[in-house]
Formats: sequence, C-alpha cells, structure tokens
Amino acid sequence: MTEDKSVFGADLDGLKRLLTVGDDEPESALESCVSPVVPLSGELTEKVGLRLGHYRLLRVLGEGGMGIVYLAEQTDTIRRRVALKLIKPGMDSKRVIARFESERQALALLDHPSIAHVYDAGTAQSGRPYFAMEYVQGSPITEYCDRHRLSIEDRLAIFQQVCYAVHHAHQKGIIHRDIKPSNVLVSAEGDRATPKIIDFGVAKAMSQPLTERTLFTEDNRLLGTPEYMSPEQADMVNEDIDTRSDIYSLGVLLYVLLTGILPYDSKTFRQGGAAHMRQIICETDPKTPSTRLMRLGDEAQAIAQKRRMERHNLTRHLRRELEWIPLKAMRKERSERYRSASELSDDIDNYLRGVPLIAGPPTTVYRLRKAVRRHRALVLGTLAVFATTIIGAAVSLIFAIGQARAYAEAQTIADFLRTGVLGTVANARAGEATVSYVLDAATQNLAGQFDDRPFIEASIRETLGQTYRLLAESAKAEQHWLAALQIYQQHYGAAHPATLRAMGGLYWVYDDQERHYDAMRLRTEMLQIKTDMGTVGNTGALAHTYQHLGKYDEAESLYNLIIKEAKQEQGDNHIQLNPHDMCNLARVYAGQGRYDKAENLFCQTLETAPWEPESRWRLMQTANLADLYRDQGQYEKAEPLLIETLVRKRRVLGDGHVFTLRSMCYLARLYTAQARIEEAEALLSEGLSLCYTRLRPNHPATLRFVNALAVLRTKQGNYAQARALFDEALKGRQQELGPDHPHTLDTRHAFGVLNLKQGAYPEAERMLQTAYQAQIKELGPGHPHTLDAIESLVQLYELWGKPAEAQQCRSKLPKPCP
Repeated sequence: MTEDKSVFGADLDGLKRLLTVGDDEPESALESCVSPVVPLSGELTEKVGLRLGHYRLLRVLGEGGMGIVYLAEQTDTIRRRVALKLIKPGMDSKRVIARFESERQALALLDHPSIAHVYDAGTAQSGRPYFAMEYVQGSPITEYCDRHRLSIEDRLAIFQQVCYAVHHAHQKGIIHRDIKPSNVLVSAEGDRATPKIIDFGVAKAMSQPLTERTLFTEDNRLLGTPEYMSPEQADMVNEDIDTRSDIYSLGVLLYVLLTGILPYDSKTFRQGGAAHMRQIICETDPKTPSTRLMRLGDEAQAIAQKRRMERHNLTRHLRRELEWIPLKAMRKERSERYRSASELSDDIDNYLRGVPLIAGPPTTVYRLRKAVRRHRALVLGTLAVFATTIIGAAVSLIFAIGQARAYAEAQTIADFLRTGVLGTVANARAGEATVSYVLDAATQNLAGQFDDRPFIEASIRETLGQTYRLLAESAKAEQHWLAALQIYQQHYGAAHPATLRAMGGLYWVYDDQERHYDAMRLRTEMLQIKTDMGTVGNTGALAHTYQHLGKYDEAESLYNLIIKEAKQEQGDNHIQLNPHDMCNLARVYAGQGRYDKAENLFCQTLETAPWEPESRWRLMQTANLADLYRDQGQYEKAEPLLIETLVRKRRVLGDGHVFTLRSMCYLARLYTAQARIEEAEALLSEGLSLCYTRLRPNHPATLRFVNALAVLRTKQGNYAQARALFDEALKGRQQELGPDHPHTLDTRHAFGVLNLKQGAYPEAERMLQTAYQAQIKELGPGHPHTLDAIESLVQLYELWGKPAEAQQCRSKLPKPCP
C-alpha cells in the first residue's frame, strides 16, 4: 500500500521509529531516531538549541509543505516535551500564514482526549509564527493495528474513538480535511489503545472565520491527501466543503483498517497527475473491500493473519454487511453518506450488535445513479428516446384510431409526459433528477392513470421496459413488458402485431437474464402463431436460444432455413444475412467443434458488420472469437482481444453488466490455461463478487465463474476448495441448464479429473464415463470435448493399473497422421 505520509505536515518515514519510542526508552534511543531524519530545504534560522519563548528546540522531526516540526522542551514552570511547528524559511507568504493561523486557532477550539492539544502559540524572532502542541508518542493507526495483530472488532473499537473525536471537531465548526492513517496516531495507555488525531493544518471553519486573512489555494493545488479526499474536495471549483467530506475520509480509513489496502491502487491512481486523480475520485466507484482483498492472491493471507484470521474467513467476514459501512461513507453524492461521524459510529454499533444497519445494501436507485455518472451521454440519449417514443405513440394513435378520438388521446399522452414524467423533475431536490429518478417516478405515476385507456398505458410501458433494459435493470424491464403484453393479449388477441412486439421485448429481457428455457418457450409460441410479420426474425431468435441451450444441431437447422429463405429472395450470389445471425451461427459451429468454420465466419462478419467500434454487439462477438482462439490453444491471438474487449466493456457497460462479466471470465480462463495464477484469481474473485451481488442464484454467469475458479483451484492443488466449487457448479448447472447441457458435461468432466488427481479412481471413473457417454450423444464421437474425455479416461485407467481398459479407450482416439 502506498500513501502520502505526513505528521504535522512532516514526512512520516523519518518519524516512524521516533513515534514508537516509549517514555521509558533511554535518551540514546530517542537521539538515534531523530538525528538522521529529513534533509531540510533552505537554511535554518532557528537552530537546534535555540529558545523560542518558553521552548528549547531539541531536534528536527521533519518538514512538510509549509512547516518545520521540532521536538522541543518546555522549560518554565511545566517541564514537558512538545511538538513545535514553525513556518519554514521562504514560506511566509500571506496565503501560507493564513493557513498556519487557521491551523493554530482551529486546534485551540478543540478539547477532546483523542485530539492532540495545542498548548501555546507565538512568533519567532524572525517574525515567523509557531505553535506548540502535544507531542504524541504513537504509531499511525494502521501500523499500530497490524503490529499488534488486532482483530476486526478491536479495530472497529479504535475507529469508533476516532469518529467521536471527529464528531467533536465538527460540533466546534472544524473540518479536518486530511484524515488519514499518519494523522491518526495510536499509543497504548495501560491495556487500552488511545488514538490521537493530529495536524489540522488544512482545517476549515464552517460557521465562523478562523482568521482575518483568507484561506484559499491560489496555486490550484489539491489541499489534502488524494487517496483519502472526497469528490467535492477534489473538485477545485467546489468551495462548498462540509463535514461530510471528513465522513468520506473516515470511510477510506475504515476501508484500509479492514483490508490493509486502499480502495484505489496508488500506483495507477497517481500516474496521470492531478486531473487523472480528480477524475477517479469524482467518477470511479471503489471496488468492494472483499473484492479488493480477493484480488490480492497470496498477499491477502498475510493481511488476514494480521487480523487473526484466514484469508477466506476474512473475505467472508467482510462481504455484505460489514463492507456496506465504508462504502456508504464513501458515496460520491454527499447526501447518500452518513450524516455525521456519530452516525457512522452508531452503524458500527449496529453491526456489532447484529441489528439492521443504516447503510443497508446499495439500492436499485443508487446503482442507476452510478450508471448515470458512467454513461452521461447514454442517459441524455435515453431520456430523449423516452420522450420521443411517448410522443411517437401519440402520433401512431392518430392513425390507429379515428380522428374523433385522436386528439383527446394525444392530449392525454402529452399531459402524462408533462406531469407524470418531466413534471417530476420540478419536485426533485438538487442533484436528484437523474434518469433513474425520472423512470421510477414515471412508473409510480403510471399506476391507475389509464385504467380506461389501456392502449396508452401499454405503449408507455413498452417504452419504460426498453429504457430499463438499456440500463441493465432487467427485473423492472420484465415487469413493464409483461404488463404491456397482458394488455395487448386481452384487447387484441395473440396474433396482433402489438402483442407479438411485446412478446419480442419480453424475449430479449429473458435473454439478458439467461433464462433460456423461458426464452425458447416464448419464441416457439411466437413461431406457432400464423402471421406475416417477423417470421425470419423469430426463427433467428429461436436458433439463438437453441445455441445457448447447447442444442447445436437444432440451431444449425434453423439458421440453414434462414439462409434458404434468403437465397429465394436475394439469389445465390448476394445473400445478406443479419450480422447477429451470422455470428450466432459461428458460435454454433464453435459449439460443434468446427473451429475453422467458426473462425472464418466470425472474422468475415466482424469485418463487414455495420457496428460501431464500441457497440455492445461488436464487443460481445469479438470476445466470443477470442474465446474460440483460447479453445484452440491460440493464446497469443486470444489475449489482446480479450483485454481490449474487457476494457471497453467496463467503460461502456460497467463492471456488473453480464457482457462484461462474460469477458472477465473468458480472460480468467485464458490465464488459468497459461498458469498465470494470480491474474486469473484476481479476475475470478472480482467477477464472483459482482455476480453474487447483482445476479439471481444459479445465474449461468455466476456458475461460469464458480466452475472456472474450481478449475483454477485444481491447478493450484487446493483440492478441498475445488471439490466444494465443482459441487456448487454441477448442481447449479444441472438445475439451470439440464444434465446434458455441454456446460454441465464440462463441469462433470473437470470434476472427474479432480477425483483422478486425488486418487479417488472409482468416483473419477463414474463421472468421466457419464460425461463421455453424454458427449457422444450430444456432441458426437469426434468432438474435441469428447476426445478430451477419452484421454482423461486413458489417464485414469493407466494410473489405476487397468491397462486393458486404458487400451480400449485409446483405440477410440483418432490415429495420428503419418
């Protein structure tokens, strides 16, 4: 972990040993810690040994951006050592002096056992101001907790004391604005750890001026430590900083206390300069603590041991409720954070007592707000489409019904658009009128509005369903499409174009959710309806669903039917097929093991398809091509494509989108095949955490990650974890996809290999033979997966000492070319 380390504005590295010296240490120990500390910039006018008022300067402890900190001794009626901070030579501009006076007066207002006291202030003979404050002999809070191997509960107890101190400062009208581990020192007083907050050098008054001079950053520098800085503090234009900025910093501090790492990797965080750091702080949401911890690999074990736990126990301990607390404190929107440091501490009490948290899980509205921040252009476009479609619905009604009713119906839609949709913006608080707010408000206002005019309601629900689907909110999209479908079926019947349109919208929602049996049922029903509209489209969609269900021959037959119809309409020489159908046919070929044919069709389609470079469809099909390369062992072709598509999907769709998760899993499987264990584990851990948070139980995407992690654990020799993961993946895939789905058979085969490695030969034989027999039936004897199963059986029988069975299996393998 890398962080900006300073105490009273001084470099922490030079102070680290000094601050851990106890009162009973000999003077020589103190001397050895102080003397070599920091090379000072400029020539000192206040030499060591000089007296400043009641104080004699003993040693330089360090220097920061504006002050030099001395270890000094008070020599009058009270004899004690203090930390004396003095403006550096050449740093006596009005701006710096204003900041220094603010620091001095801010500390004088505070009186709390966990805040370092200010004793005195004065002016040196050189005219530079100084103040003397409590000399804290302690370690940064993170180092103290790690050195003493404090448990999570003990760390939370210390952190609560920090919250109380910050709350006290806030009640006095003071914001610290630089809360971080090196500004929270912990010392042991008896058997009790006592934290002390130091360095209010960038504190700000909320309700009263602390100095007659103005406190500002005329050189446009970030005032504070970027890793712990709130978005509003990083935004140089925003001068409205309040106590919730410290709440954000406390959230980061708690994150580090729990995980041992920062929410953002400091190396990449600082690479792009101030503008890059501001962008991350203001726009990028941190990974959950459990996700960050899982991505560390072996390093996570050392972190867990400092908390008296094993790595998997710590990850499970953090997941869900405990990690909600720092994440709420770190929300980008101030209104979504804790209202006070005291409330933050109260929520820790709630966690420790096992009662419901204030934080709670991230809501759908919150996730939509994240989508708004990440896709501002998409949001604006979505709102435009939303409004245009509703207006378009009114125009369509004019042609669909007689003019006697047309204007009344159109006026009804216009009224709903004005009051039920756009009118909600007027009632929203500042910053609240996001696309999610508008959509949710429109949904709420729609209820009961059009009971006597159902076609208007159905048209609006279609628009809401499509818009929610664009935002990856498939559950809400499903509700609206189902409602629209019910209205059309009731009033128009099954064969009406509007009914079929609603069925098509619902189908794609099921496809997004990977509910392939529901999707197949719906498309089969649509094909059975005799109609002139959408026959080819329905056939292609059903073929697409068959491909997902592993019914490759049925899918190919339907695609051949589409090609035949295209030949009849267009002629043999100029067949133009939908690029989606062509790529899906390529995936059928890949599923059948016809890799060359699949690759050629993928490349041909991606070259000619009219998709934009960052279209979700191009990204998805490029990832499928890359996974095909992986299946063939062409890792050098697969890796750059997978990395590129994953980066673009993260940017365009977000981390939790199912398309993004698919690319993440594909890349992890590639790394596993290359024995790049740490890289594979990092991706699988992140992906699993996202799946468990966002998707339904047994979602195929989740099971894909579980199976891939089981394969990785097998490669690592961690057979116990691999067995548990394979058991979860096999049960889930049997339930979700069926016992003979190719993915289910892959899991059964890999589970059999695990048993083979463990020497459980009878169980390995049962699983491998079951997988082999089903693969012959579903995929054919020459399919690469079937041949893999035969080779695994050969290996099993050889290790088991059954040469006859091994030879019998070997005879089923194709003979090598001479």
